[in-house]
Amino acid sequence: MRIGELSARTGTPARLLRYYEEQGLLTPARLDNGYRDYGEHLVDRVLQIRGLLEAGLPTRLIKDVLPCLDNPCSITISDAGPEVVELLRHERDRMDARIACLSRNRDAIDAYLSTVTAPSGRPGIRVAIPADREAVVATFVAAFVADPAVRWFLPDDETYPAEAAAMAGHLFDLRVGRGTVWIADGGAAVAMWDQPRSPAGEGAAEHRPPPGRFGRYQEVVREWMPRFPHWYLGVLASHPDHRGRRLGRTVMAAGLARAAADGLPAYLETSNPSNVDVYRSAGFEVAEYLTVDGLPVWIMVRRHRPPH
Repeated sequence: MRIGELSARTGTPARLLRYYEEQGLLTPARLDNGYRDYGEHLVDRVLQIRGLLEAGLPTRLIKDVLPCLDNPCSITISDAGPEVVELLRHERDRMDARIACLSRNRDAIDAYLSTVTAPSGRPGIRVAIPADREAVVATFVAAFVADPAVRWFLPDDETYPAEAAAMAGHLFDLRVGRGTVWIADGGAAVAMWDQPRSPAGEGAAEHRPPPGRFGRYQEVVREWMPRFPHWYLGVLASHPDHRGRRLGRTVMAAGLARAAADGLPAYLETSNPSNVDVYRSAGFEVAEYLTVDGLPVWIMVRRHRPPH
């Protein structure tokens, strides 16, 4: 595409695109006639550059950071001098503080909106009971039909609905009696939590990993989870028919409130890269990155921060 089209698609003036190119942040191809050709991949690249600039990162550092957006494993800390490393750490900490501030402001706005909105406009959040099993299973099956981890466990399209329903029912049955499953709007969204327990004590037998890929995944991930008390979000699902209502974030908040009341951190893991930023916006941060037989896994934590 020409620079005008790239400018229109990214909302970035052409003069800024030329500046990015001068700084080595964009590298268009050259056609036989000498014109620059801005490939489709540069649309995302420009948006990434703008995001980093808006976060306060200068262009000299963005040039070093950009390769990590394509492949986090392509650069080691030894590739940069100590001054650059220190600057990047400072900028990262500044971003974390800004994200935390934005998160608090968003939660305050949510709280205000929930106060001024009529009750009929607010999702009903409550602890699930056994009678909610069917609705929860239906939401799980629909929500995870394209999830990287669940489809790694259950790759067969024909058997997926039945196998996913069995998995959801099993996970629901394990937790519903403890009062740690919350649902929104009768099951349109669900959050299944594990409360703190002794690593070698209660619950060890019933949480023994099942056979197959799911068991292998649970076994590896559990080894990376902390040994100290914490709340664990095992399942968060919203039915696709209710997208845009923020039901997932709302139903997750009940467990986060319990963790905060206990003065404990909350943990979760995801294999979906797009979920990492979603959870970051809810106050989580990446604690560990690993792979299970090639499947990427981000373990994330929302640390307890005592109120000031």
